[in-house]
Amino acid sequence: MALKRDKDKIKRDIERNYKALGLINAFMIGIEFLIGSIEFLPGHLNTIGIYLFILGSFQILLVPTIRISRDIHIKLRLKKS
Repeated sequence: MALKRDKDKIKRDIERNYKALGLINAFMIGIEFLIGSIEFLPGHLNTIGIYLFILGSFQILLVPTIRISRDIHIKLRLKKS
């Protein structure tokens, strides 16, 4: 019974850390796309907007990468226990 509780705690801790990472990533994506959109307004710097869109697009690709990493991390940690 104690082993199951330990595994549940390990899983919760890992999930909490990856959830925080995912939220930070989502927040940054929103900021980058917002600023990128503003930079495309007339009279602003389109080049900065383009780079922010590229960076935001890369971070969107990080979303599934973070989830896959979390699942692998949990699986490996629980296998060790």
